[in-house]
Amino acid sequence: MSGGPLPTIHEVARLAGVSVATVSKTLNRSGKVSELLQERVTAAARKLGYAPHASARSLRSGASRILGLLVADLANPYFLKLVESIERLASAAGYSVILCNSAEDPEREERHLSMLLSQRADGAIVIPTRRGWSGRQAALASLPMPGIMVDRRIEGLDLDSVTTDNVALGRLAAEHLDDLGHRRVGVIMGSPEHPIARHRLDGFRTGFAARGVTLDERLIAKDNFSEAAGHAAALRLLAHSEPPTAIFATNNHLALGLLRAITERNVSVPDDLSIIAVDELPWAGLVRPGMTVVTQPSEAIAEATVSTLLSRITEGRSGLGDDETRSIQLQPALVVRGSTAAIRK
Repeated sequence: MSGGPLPTIHEVARLAGVSVATVSKTLNRSGKVSELLQERVTAAARKLGYAPHASARSLRSGASRILGLLVADLANPYFLKLVESIERLASAAGYSVILCNSAEDPEREERHLSMLLSQRADGAIVIPTRRGWSGRQAALASLPMPGIMVDRRIEGLDLDSVTTDNVALGRLAAEHLDDLGHRRVGVIMGSPEHPIARHRLDGFRTGFAARGVTLDERLIAKDNFSEAAGHAAALRLLAHSEPPTAIFATNNHLALGLLRAITERNVSVPDDLSIIAVDELPWAGLVRPGMTVVTQPSEAIAEATVSTLLSRITEGRSGLGDDETRSIQLQPALVVRGSTAAIRK
């Protein structure tokens, strides 16, 4: 790769035999240029390796055509799937996406947000870290561009959001297990202080309570945030003097830990134990028996996120629109496979 000076728009114009204005109109698609001249300009730009300077174009137009996407944890397969859908939809709308992985680190999230502000992104999509950082709420509330939270909300922050109905998610899991006759069930979850974990447990409780069943609190393993923690919690549940006949893992990491424990203890699924998890792991439908899951509608979440944010960007440029916060909550779905079965009498 050459280390020489970058080609200029004037060099493209000379090579194509046109004016600088024609080159600018062609490459920025900002005016009428004949098809013949477009082909000459495009060929010249390609030969020289010229591309319009994004920052300069942004300053002229007032739009960068860039969206920032802050993701709490790219190690989570659910977030990976969501990111892929968001990027594809944004690209189809003519936007590039700057992807930032916070890895559940509040300091990284703060640095990423500062970077997006310096890049003059047109909008910000935020899947926030579990823990906050000093001034996060104020920083997000005063964004100079439209912003939207996805999957997780920050309580007290008046910002557009797209989330799953996590109470309904927990209730679907409970009703399915109850239909199969399971009454002694275990739960592996995160912290009840985290809204998503709390809401999923609330839905699971109410689903059983509506049918006259009270959960055994000793079988609810809380404060688990990793595959290793899920593995340890599952081993404790399996070693209980009265082990559960079914276990609900409330996220992907915990489901992986549960599966490791089951394999190590040679537990037969679903003969000895029924298991149900949240979201599709990449291989959920391939293992035998396949994993029964309650899925979040990731494609619908991505569509609602991108369409809402782009409408806010358009409204901001036109001066139209409203200040009312848009909170979109979508419904989960139960996918039944072989990992759950009727309790053996």
